[in-house]
Amino acid sequence: MNIRSILPFFCLLVSLALAEIDSTAASHDPWFAYDKVLHFGVSCSIVLSTQYVLAEKMNMNENDSVPVGVVCSLGNGIIKEIWDSRQPGGFISRRDLIADMAGILVGIWIISL
Repeated sequence: MNIRSILPFFCLLVSLALAEIDSTAASHDPWFAYDKVLHFGVSCSIVLSTQYVLAEKMNMNENDSVPVGVVCSLGNGIIKEIWDSRQPGGFISRRDLIADMAGILVGIWIISL
């Protein structure tokens, strides 16, 4: 895994962090909340488990299995935020998406060790 393959995810993470957010939503969405730990952990776990199953159990090339894990994990995070936004009083949390991206990046880093 080289830096060029991680760069798009890093750019997405930075753009989400710098994006303007509704102040009322931000006040109800603290950075250091248990929810963020769950987003981070689940995203990292999805990347790791998907890559493991594809590479070790289904004999897929390791370099091809990592992007599949990333797409599965990112898709899960986006679908969760869409679901949250449809709940009464819900909204799409950019902070949750940032926690998802951080978990994905850590998962990629662990795989590359």
